[in-house]
Amino acid sequence: MARVVDEESDEGLLLPPMSEQEEWSDVVPIPQDDGRHPVCPIAYTDEYVEMTDYFRAVMAAGEVSHRAFELSGRVIDANAAHYTAWVYRKKLIIDLGLDISEELSWVTEISRRHIKNYQLWHHRGALLVLLLDPKDVEHESQDQRVQDPAIRNELQFVSTVIEKDSKNFHAWSHRQLVVRSYGIWDQEMAFVENQINEDVRNNSAWNQRYFALTANQSADEFVLSEELADREIGYAVDKIKLAPNNESPWSYIIGLLVRHAPAMLHERLLPKINELAADTDYALAVSNTPFYWSALVDIYEERAKALEGKERSDVEAFAIEACDLLAKRYDPVRAKYWEYRKQALQAAS
Repeated sequence: MARVVDEESDEGLLLPPMSEQEEWSDVVPIPQDDGRHPVCPIAYTDEYVEMTDYFRAVMAAGEVSHRAFELSGRVIDANAAHYTAWVYRKKLIIDLGLDISEELSWVTEISRRHIKNYQLWHHRGALLVLLLDPKDVEHESQDQRVQDPAIRNELQFVSTVIEKDSKNFHAWSHRQLVVRSYGIWDQEMAFVENQINEDVRNNSAWNQRYFALTANQSADEFVLSEELADREIGYAVDKIKLAPNNESPWSYIIGLLVRHAPAMLHERLLPKINELAADTDYALAVSNTPFYWSALVDIYEERAKALEGKERSDVEAFAIEACDLLAKRYDPVRAKYWEYRKQALQAAS
């Protein structure tokens, strides 16, 4: 007997083998071909072997039917990583003209069991675009787009997933797809700030902040104004105060400035973090975190690139000194890395 999950109750239903079901009597199953002498065959269950043998036959025949669609769901529920089943299921949805909203509901249902499955999220993204073509709403304002039921429901679904697992890579990637596809950038920064306020160490939220800030533009396209740089520096420093040994805000602000405004590292960021390191309320915590010294390496290294002669050598000396402190005192676990950075600085002198 084969066990099939009922979508309404989430309980297993017992069915006779497919070979005994009248519905499948016209199909000749195609066994998996592992070669004449497989080295390490996978120990599939008998039910799974039969199911996939019939599914293989259905695909080989190019069958477009509701029974093929139902079978694809059974295969996916048994093995959510079966990417061919997902591809064929999408084809059946399109060819049969099935309800996309119902399919999204089905994906929501099975996501409870397969929430970190890549194929599920890829399928969901494809469904969303089928349900609502981005071109159909490009004439609307961002506020209007966010109110569209398809977009609103999708954002709510992703928010619920992130609420349960704030570092689910697939959920964050999918959220980026939704934001990017429908151009709803304005609301994203508020969402990100809420996530960072809930957990200042959530590196996924910091990554999303960069995504929202740059609106997914390349380094050549995005212009970081002085006003915007000052805002982001202030924001990052405020979060560093909450947890100086939290790498996320350090990496965020260094990465942002290195990529989009290198000169502002020395001009704007350095005074702020040195001020923080001199503040009696934060001095001990800041000066003992490797991220402060690592930031100094990056700042001085970038500064040196804009200088020549003795001025350059003097600035590089500061970076080299920071590398030594990191290797010997503040980050000895990565001593070899800091030695490499030191050698690179010396070679550039």
